[in-house]
Amino acid sequence: MSYTEIYSFGKDGNAELTEEVHNAWRGAMAIWRIMEERYLEPLPKPSWMGDDDYKERGYSRCGQPFLDEEHPLKAIWDLWKDSKISETDKIVLGSTFDNVVVMRENIEEIIKAFENFEGETSLKEQAEILRDILKDEETIAIAWNQTSVNGDAWSNYEEEKEQTPYNLLEQTDHWDLFKG
Repeated sequence: MSYTEIYSFGKDGNAELTEEVHNAWRGAMAIWRIMEERYLEPLPKPSWMGDDDYKERGYSRCGQPFLDEEHPLKAIWDLWKDSKISETDKIVLGSTFDNVVVMRENIEEIIKAFENFEGETSLKEQAEILRDILKDEETIAIAWNQTSVNGDAWSNYEEEKEQTPYNLLEQTDHWDLFKG
């Protein structure tokens, strides 16, 4: 089964897998679906979908294939820039993006957002994990790999060399959720 991975970065800047939250579908995908339902117009019912199915689940951007150069999920991801969405929803949505980190001084803020986000997700469980991580004085930041299917998102792979952890202090492929 897939899972959401939570990483912490110690004072040396190295990423370390800290915890796994089982069933990644309760992570980013659930959040995207909730954001879609909360803020976007529903997609029209396709001709092949039955009326009862459409009434029960709708037709989501989350299950769409790449049809052209613009991914169907982009409308959901773009909500992050929309001033109409709540601050809690913006923080939660941003936490699902690739290469995002949250620095120690903002971990309490993301915990509050996770606890206050309405919907069937793993966020409450993740908030508890973040509280435990925060107890470690050596932790300078946290990050996620939203689905284990991606492999190890916070490692460096070089041909014919040993796998090394991503280093927050030496590398620049990340971005801070609270600084944009």
